[in-house]
Amino acid sequence: MKKNICFILAVVFCLNVWGQKIELSGTVTGLPEGTKLVVAEAVGSKLVARDTLTPASNGKYKVTLKAEQPTLFILQPQMQKGPQVHLMAMPGDKSLSMNLRYDAQHNFLQVVASKGSRNMEVYQKFNAALYGSLADFDRINVEYHNPATDDSRKKVLAQESQAVQVSQKLSIKETIGNYSDCLMSAFLVTYFDNDFATYCDLYEQVLGKLGTQYADNQFVANIAHMVATSLKEGSLAPEIEMKDKDGNIRKLSDLRGKVVLIDFWASWCAPCRAELPNVVRLYNKYKDKGFDIYSVSLDKDRNAWLQAIQNTGQVWPNHVSDLQGWTSSGGRAYGVSSIPHTVLIDAKGRIIGKKLRGEELANKLQEIFGE
Repeated sequence: MKKNICFILAVVFCLNVWGQKIELSGTVTGLPEGTKLVVAEAVGSKLVARDTLTPASNGKYKVTLKAEQPTLFILQPQMQKGPQVHLMAMPGDKSLSMNLRYDAQHNFLQVVASKGSRNMEVYQKFNAALYGSLADFDRINVEYHNPATDDSRKKVLAQESQAVQVSQKLSIKETIGNYSDCLMSAFLVTYFDNDFATYCDLYEQVLGKLGTQYADNQFVANIAHMVATSLKEGSLAPEIEMKDKDGNIRKLSDLRGKVVLIDFWASWCAPCRAELPNVVRLYNKYKDKGFDIYSVSLDKDRNAWLQAIQNTGQVWPNHVSDLQGWTSSGGRAYGVSSIPHTVLIDAKGRIIGKKLRGEELANKLQEIFGE
């Protein structure tokens, strides 16, 4: 996961003199006997502990929450690195229910069932998307680290791991999109904060549903700020300054005066390599009209990177990589979380297109340069 949705728990207990009463009940199973649950409220960027409770021998628990305004709460086992679950309590809520199961192997609290509001529904679906991927990651990791697994198989497993992560993100994106009118979604979308440039449309969707009614809510206000400062079309493309295959520094800004396709790719990325013949064709067609390509590789293996450049006919000189994979400085600057990923900038260095591939890219370049 690129971003863990969590807070550092500030163990500061406060008097129960706040807000409208809302009853939360449910069950929690799988915890070590006698483990208590801490109930805390998000106050700004901190969590303030409001209560602790000891589930009954059959796992049942009940606690009274109080909220005069929409309030994010967490439940967390009182144990080292205890996992958290979250819920959004609204002033109109009367009673909420959440059944939990602790998975010790993964140190994960699974939301088995919930009811009481759509905010509860969307969180349960989000939680399920995270939990549902754990078995696949376990299987891949076990085989990957098996001494009998050869390098060719490891490359396949790395691709499988990426596919699982992509599937997880798609599921979470769909869930948040379907519940974008729920305030809980303004919190859950922070899962994509490290990939904001890729998921900007989702942030805009949530803001469109919640921005007017909940403008003062901390999570909605944060979305509004991020959208306002995002890499939208018309904004200046961030600088990339990285070493090329010969060790020389190449700056994206050195290509100012040309229309440039920033192409984030990797030798091991099958969709990237499938798209490259189209990119090569368009480069050869428009290179004499002021078109260029700045290729940022997310490879870690230098030889694989250089061999792929040669084998795929990428004859342009602007190939850069710091060989840091997903933590590439170029990728981070543009919030890249999946590849292929492209950004098209004009001669002034301003963004004029994103995620353009195939016919879409061809049509955009034809619009700019003509036939």
